[in-house]
Amino acid sequence: MKFKRYHPLTILFDLYGFVKNVAIFAVMLFVFNYGSDSTLVRIGRWALLAGALLTLISMLMKWFSTRYAADGQAFHLQGGIFQKTERTIYYEKVQNVQRRTSFSHKLFRMTSVSFQTGATGVDAKVEFKVVTQQEAERLEMLVKEAGTESVEIPDTAAESETDKSEVKRVIHFTPTRRDIVKASFTSLSFLFLIVIAASLFSKINALFDVEEAVEGWVVSLLTSGWVIAGIATVLIIISFVIGYIRTFVTYGKYEIASDETRIYIAKGVLDESAFSILKKRVQGIEISQSFMKRLLGLAEVKLISAGSLGSDDDEVSTLYPFLPVKRAYSMIEEMLPNYEVSSEMKRLPRKSFVVRIVKPYWFWLIVTAALTYFRNDLFSKPNLWWIISISLLAVLMLARIANYWNTSYAITARFIQVSEGTLGKTTYLTRRDKIVEVSVTRTKLQQWTGLATIGLVNRAQPVRHERLPDVTVEEATRFYRWYALRGEEVRVE
Repeated sequence: MKFKRYHPLTILFDLYGFVKNVAIFAVMLFVFNYGSDSTLVRIGRWALLAGALLTLISMLMKWFSTRYAADGQAFHLQGGIFQKTERTIYYEKVQNVQRRTSFSHKLFRMTSVSFQTGATGVDAKVEFKVVTQQEAERLEMLVKEAGTESVEIPDTAAESETDKSEVKRVIHFTPTRRDIVKASFTSLSFLFLIVIAASLFSKINALFDVEEAVEGWVVSLLTSGWVIAGIATVLIIISFVIGYIRTFVTYGKYEIASDETRIYIAKGVLDESAFSILKKRVQGIEISQSFMKRLLGLAEVKLISAGSLGSDDDEVSTLYPFLPVKRAYSMIEEMLPNYEVSSEMKRLPRKSFVVRIVKPYWFWLIVTAALTYFRNDLFSKPNLWWIISISLLAVLMLARIANYWNTSYAITARFIQVSEGTLGKTTYLTRRDKIVEVSVTRTKLQQWTGLATIGLVNRAQPVRHERLPDVTVEEATRFYRWYALRGEEVRVE
């Protein structure tokens, strides 16, 4: 087995990251304080230069001492400057794969690829920050074909492509121009320019008193309803164009596809990223709708997996965030035949509505106590404080009522589906064999009213907890017995 070093451009990319992190300090020390004789400034400059030199030396030493190899079964990683370490990560542990090609990568015709496992710590992922497109393809193919071939795959993508069998991918969705328009409208990005323009005008007016500086026909022109409407229209058009371009750059090349074993999500125009996950690794599905998306009949579908993708996990594991609801449901069943989205869901019993309304409003009590104590200092009108208190209580009660009406669930032969929300709505779907833990709990109030709260846990990063409060005790008992049948479905891999 032959080990090799990472691509030399890895040093340049690491150095670029370091420069970005210290750029603000360098500007403060060498630009804003140019010519300063302050002792602290001099110490800061020397410390920054010494830190940069040590970082560069560390990067070079790390590159020379770090190597990797990939055979037919696992990644083999060697590293350590003063203490040598060696790790082996088997392909069968890989939960999902993410490839990202930033604008910087494109300049050098490179890419990055990350293989995420369900483990924690140093074994959580195997990352290649800078690799050629051919090497990334080879590594991905090794992982994809894990267990199907016992021989070592060649080091060149050309030879690998010759030997591999064609895998048929089915493209389920690519956004049309109409979808891009809907996405830009849903994000409300077209309103940003109007808000910024209004804010700038108010600040300029406060500083220079614009309204008093201009006189006569200028004042009449600026205060004309037609002129204001025209300016607002122009700003809306410009904002919409900017929002459309921004949305196109992010979602213009979106593609959702799948084959027999994996789901693939690709997106981005300038900054491209690609995500793939084994179908059998999907732990659950989350379908979420904001208030605006509910009005437009759109939904966002997220795949829940045990592998973590870091800070952009929510973004890369999400199917197109602006899917029509019916298309989202049908696409789930197309890509994941082992999942079924239930269209018929049960409502909570009526007594759970009463329980939710009479539960203590702790936030309201705290706010009301504060308003009562500071009412003479905060309000000039003596009755204003209790008007605010009553209004807050009404809003909280309406939120609980809306949450009750938006809560529903379904427990079928092998699935559980839970929907909750107030203005927006989130639906979570998972299979019984993917649930690792369940619970049934009861508060004093629930004991008096014959209700209970059921909970379930899925493997994810972080662990996914779902709760369904205020179901009947009979339903909670049925849920517990339903989960007990899981032993007949679970198979050791």
